[in-house]
Amino acid sequence: MLRFAVGIVGTSASGEAAHSQAEPKGLDVRRTRILDAFENCIQRAGFHRTTMQDVAREAGMSAGNLYRYFPSKEALVSGMIGRDRERFGADFREVAQSEDVMGSFIALGRKHFTETPRARCVQFMEIWAEASRNPIVADMCNAVDREINDYMIAILEAAKTSGQIPASVDSAATITVLSAMGDGFFTRRALEADFDAWEGFRLLVNVMDALLSGKVELDRPLSSTSNSLGPSPASEGKPHVRS
Repeated sequence: MLRFAVGIVGTSASGEAAHSQAEPKGLDVRRTRILDAFENCIQRAGFHRTTMQDVAREAGMSAGNLYRYFPSKEALVSGMIGRDRERFGADFREVAQSEDVMGSFIALGRKHFTETPRARCVQFMEIWAEASRNPIVADMCNAVDREINDYMIAILEAAKTSGQIPASVDSAATITVLSAMGDGFFTRRALEADFDAWEGFRLLVNVMDALLSGKVELDRPLSSTSNSLGPSPASEGKPHVRS
């Protein structure tokens, strides 16, 4: 969901290992400064227009010094994803272990959907666009998607165990729907400066409630679903909304 990294820090698809707590403090500070600079450059100019020289200038160092830490833009993406994995992995694990799993889940969603700056949403879209052209970045994004999926399914399974949602809920199918909506949410925020994030989040939570309470059936085959909708929109000449 959202395609931004969560999970366990490890080696990315590009072969660059994300930094660990064992690194010297000075190195950690320099890497942080570089990754912050990279994010600023992407948000301001886009992924393709950002050069390694731009990142070095933003970080206040020479290009040669930058290459000592990150030899390519793909390595910078790997470092950025590794950092986000650390940030968000702990959040998701805490939700799954909470006494109020769904309450914590919604609170975490509110934090990421409404408090994340719009510039970060633009940054996500830049990385997604690059993933459609660059197989190295695509591998990194796909790995993150799988980790996020696993975390979200684990959260719903924990909610089942605690009796907060019915045991009959199809966790995987529900997360597939919510993930697609979450990606769309961040896309709208990136493209529309006046998008109402709070209202969008309210609607998203209502849809999630309908999915988890069984008001929306996800196990029906497409043929039976389409037959139940009546005449096709084309034959009516107007969009069809199922009551």
